[in-house]
Amino acid sequence: MQTAFFSLAPTSMGPICSHKGKTSMSADNETYTDLTLFNLIEDGIILQRDLQGNVLTNIPHLVTHHSPTGFEFGYAGSGPADLALNICEMMLNRLGYQGEREKCWRGDCWRRTFELHQAFKFKFIAGVDQAGAVIPYAEVEAWFKEHIPEK
Repeated sequence: MQTAFFSLAPTSMGPICSHKGKTSMSADNETYTDLTLFNLIEDGIILQRDLQGNVLTNIPHLVTHHSPTGFEFGYAGSGPADLALNICEMMLNRLGYQGEREKCWRGDCWRRTFELHQAFKFKFIAGVDQAGAVIPYAEVEAWFKEHIPEK
């Protein structure tokens, strides 16, 4: 699997992170250390580290609630919680979920996203080896189909 970095054009970034190039995303004075990979999610959820130990993943950073510094994995803290929150939000969007929204520290998410993300963190994120892993998309999709209400 070939990995490429995804970066937003400077016109798509806010004033704080536009000067930082593609190495971080920023929300006000907070800087995320996670980097987004441009890999299809159907290839699996990619969790890697660069040479500085920053998280590389193909999960977009849509919302922040627990960790002002970004995604993490391999333990049950705030960085893994935000990674799980963003995976849940992305998956519910992909599955066409509709429901009430929940306000988060930065942004908002489906209320069901917020209800599911800690369970998802313990099932898929907290136990990942610090070196990284690829979580099969089929397993993630099946988990979500078991945990969201029928239409």
